[in-house]
Amino acid sequence: MTRVDEAVTVSVNQNGEPIGFRWRDQCFLVMNRPVRWFARKEWWVESARVQRGIGAGVLETEMWRLSANCQDQVMQFELVHQAISNRWQLVRVFGN
Repeated sequence: MTRVDEAVTVSVNQNGEPIGFRWRDQCFLVMNRPVRWFARKEWWVESARVQRGIGAGVLETEMWRLSANCQDQVMQFELVHQAISNRWQLVRVFGN
């Protein structure tokens, strides 16, 4: 597993699931249905204090694990989606 933490451009289907993404000038096609879950953010790193009662979106982040193919090489990836800003970040690559 390699930790990456790089911004990526992601294409999604009508349900908001990733179907492909672009990373380091290469296009990756998602091979199966991605798995979605929510994880706690490291809010203590992002800000000095989170305001009380502001909502789960501040403390939780949307995570996706998927298998994707690029030039006949299939690897697993973990992506983070920041729903408020609609930004995607590649955080881990498995099998690199």
